[in-house]
Amino acid sequence: MKKTTKPSDEVSLIPVAIICVFLVVLGHFVLMKDIAYFAWAEVTAAAIPFLLIGLGIAAARRAAVVDRRNNASDETTTSH
Repeated sequence: MKKTTKPSDEVSLIPVAIICVFLVVLGHFVLMKDIAYFAWAEVTAAAIPFLLIGLGIAAARRAAVVDRRNNASDETTTSH
């Protein structure tokens, strides 16, 4: 199987994964018994899933663009 991505393209998605982990931990922290009844905690807990979905969509689009770019560069180098 031919490798289509460069390590730098894969490493560029690591911050997105770290942010997702931080949001999941924050969601658990916000839902603790002592904090869960504040208004800001309720809004934060409601917003976290939407942020995660948005980050997932953005990361998938970025990966698709990188894959398309790498496949296009592979086709031009093999046709010469």
